Amino acid sequence: MNEFLIFYAPFLVIIAGIALSFFVVLKDDAVTKNEYKNSGKTDV
Repeated sequence: MNEFLIFYAPFLVIIAGIALSFFVVLKDDAVTKNEYKNSGKTDV
């Protein structure tokens, strides 16, 4: 168990963080584009 925590757990945390960040960015982008489209604003 100690070997797992030292050698493998940090990589799993990094991979999970990257996957979670991609998921959050995709969700945020979809919401932002939809709200921007419905607001009628012309500036970015």
